[in-house]
Amino acid sequence: MLRSSILRTTSAIQPRMAIRMASPHAVSVVRNFSTPAPVKPNIKLLAEIRKTIEGISMMKAKEALVQTNNDLEKALEWVREDEAKAGIKKAEKLKDRQALEGLVGVVVGEVGEHGNRGAIVELNCETDFVSRNDLFKGLVSQIASTALLVVEGSSANASKGLVQDVAVADLLQAPIMPDPTPAPAGSTPAPTHEFATVQESITKMIAKLGENISLRRCAVVNFPENQRGMVLTGGATHGGDKHPYAGKMGALSVVTLVSKQGGSKKVVPSAAVTTLSRQLTRHLIASPSITIHQEDCKIPLEVSNGGHAPPEVVDAWLDERVLMRQPFIFGGGKVEQVIAKVAKEEGLRIKVVDALRWERGEGMVKAESVDFAEEVRRQIESK
Repeated sequence: MLRSSILRTTSAIQPRMAIRMASPHAVSVVRNFSTPAPVKPNIKLLAEIRKTIEGISMMKAKEALVQTNNDLEKALEWVREDEAKAGIKKAEKLKDRQALEGLVGVVVGEVGEHGNRGAIVELNCETDFVSRNDLFKGLVSQIASTALLVVEGSSANASKGLVQDVAVADLLQAPIMPDPTPAPAGSTPAPTHEFATVQESITKMIAKLGENISLRRCAVVNFPENQRGMVLTGGATHGGDKHPYAGKMGALSVVTLVSKQGGSKKVVPSAAVTTLSRQLTRHLIASPSITIHQEDCKIPLEVSNGGHAPPEVVDAWLDERVLMRQPFIFGGGKVEQVIAKVAKEEGLRIKVVDALRWERGEGMVKAESVDFAEEVRRQIESK
């Protein structure tokens, strides 16, 4: 009897519960607690973000579109802010790790009325693997281009030659220039909407590549106000997997060109002269011990006349002297012989006035390695 009454009671209650759940009031309650459908990333916008910001992952691009409801401009800004935050955090973790690898970047400008300038930089990273990354190579050439176009050399060492040191702190705060590397044939260069400093660009690259990256040094060619003739700068790199502006070694050579018909006559460098400039720079890279400095030739008093002799007289004396002390074979003959031959054929006085050769990591001392367990711990913490 008791069991049957319970069953009857239960069966009597169930219809009322079903009616109550199906009432309009119950439906309205369900609607109030529903969540909006998630934003689906637009495929075309996804491709545009990855084209605009090189190296960004697919997941990060999707997250940017979801966070900004498929607004392209806001998504690009979101990515840049996210990269900046991640880069600063990563850079802080990695700042004490040694960066002994890297590349040397060299960029020279086009020849104008007074000649052309050049710039050389060294950017370091921790491993050779990262130094071979295209993103890292692009950053090296960007920084070299920035040094050429934005900063000036230090006047403190102007007496040493036309190649002058640049304060790294000044270059880090300069707005970074676009990558001068030509885009592959048939491709469209990626648009850039970024106005970052060199330091900010390095910090973002740390976040992308996961290694400590530091700018070690920089030098540029400057024209002195009283420079006679044209200044011709040659630049070259080697060991960068055929990259046009970055390699494991880099060099700058500087020559001045003065017409033998008169110092005021305008000089237009011929193909032979520009080829000589390129060959001279490559020779520097191949010959680490070479010394270039025409000031090493001390002019006798009887020639200089106490400093009052006409420039043409001094130039003629120098033309007959050895411009370079090392007897390396160059272009089928000694360096000074090749220079003298081109000078005679072109009716010029060609002086080698300055040169610089850098190799990545030279002069840096590797710290004592920590034990294996400590290295594993550091690697885990850096992630």
